[in-house]
This record gives sequence, C-alpha cells and structure tokens, in this order.
Amino acid sequence: MSNYTPKYDPAFWDTDIQVKRNNSKLLPLLTGSNAPDITFKKDMGIWQQVSYRFNYTQATIKSIMDNKPLVISFLSGGWNNYGLKHLKLLSQAYPEILALGGNLLVIVHAMYQDVREMVQYFEIPFNVIADPHNEISEKFGLFSKDVPVWDKVSGISEEVPIPATYVLNQYANVIYHTIDEDFLHTFSATKVLGAVFAAVNRVPFVNYAA
Repeated sequence: MSNYTPKYDPAFWDTDIQVKRNNSKLLPLLTGSNAPDITFKKDMGIWQQVSYRFNYTQATIKSIMDNKPLVISFLSGGWNNYGLKHLKLLSQAYPEILALGGNLLVIVHAMYQDVREMVQYFEIPFNVIADPHNEISEKFGLFSKDVPVWDKVSGISEEVPIPATYVLNQYANVIYHTIDEDFLHTFSATKVLGAVFAAVNRVPFVNYAA
C-alpha cells in the first residue's frame, strides 16, 4: 500500500475560470420606428410595380412608396419549407395590398441571379430586392453574425435573417410589424391588410392581440 499523499494545491480550487457567454441579441425594428434610409443599387432589384417617377439608379424606400403605404417583407430560401409558405402567403396577399392602395417590397437573402430565377419560376408580380450579404436585413436589425439563426433553430445551416414583415405609412413610419424569431408561424395577412387600410385612410392602426 502506497504511503504517497498528493500535495494539496489550493490554486486548483481557487482559480477563477473565465466562461465566455454570448450575450448579444438581435434588436429588430419595431412599430413606432422610422424605416432606415436605404439606397438600392439598380442591379439589386427586380422592379415590377413602381411609379413612372421611379428612379431606377437611385432607388430608395421612399421612392418605392411614392406616398403610398408599403409592406416590406423579408424572405430566404435558407428557411426551407417555412420560406415557401411565407412566399405563397405574400403572393396571396399582394392583390389585396394593391387593391387597398398599398405596395409590396420583398427583400430576399439570395444572389441577384437566384432571385431573378425565383421570380420567373413562381411568376412573382411584386417588387423584389436581392440581399445576398444581409446588408439590408442587418439595417432592420434582423441579422447579426453574432446571433446566428442556426445556433437557435434546428434545420437551418445558413447565415439567414429572421422572418419579419412591416407595414409603413406614407411617412415611412412603421405602423405594424411581425417578427418570428422562433420560426413558429408566418405573418397574419389579415393584420397586414388591416394596417395597410389604416395607413391609406390615415387612421391609427390598432393591433388587437389574437
């Protein structure tokens, strides 16, 4: 039997170990905020529903609006089936958005050529902008490299933004937003249309809880 007694080292127990935690979180644009002032390059967009006054080389959110309410929705092929469901819901809501006097802009996390092929394949009639590097979604607070979606939602392996849809009034103020960080449900077309109706008629939009 060994008489060896290991030497007690108090430092083994008393030394603090620094644990790194990522406390970063997304700070998405919310109702009551102003839409960021963004200028889009000509080769970023597929413009199908714009005013005759529209400047294709210096497109901005306000020029797309043309003093009309604007629905802005984000989309990514990296969302898999969720993305397809989101796109179909946008396509269904679009005619009613137009009929109410609003317009729709969809910002897609994809290269321009991929966006063009998507527009052709799905016969998309609304305005679409390619955002391959998440520059636009980051300005809306929907993407950050420090808060990757794939670290929270299983089944997603790409650097994608979180789903979000906004309604802007004629002054580019956000009067309605819906954000789905957990990918549990896409936007409510009824609420989006209600917000567009309120903006067109210049009355407050009340978002009653479901």
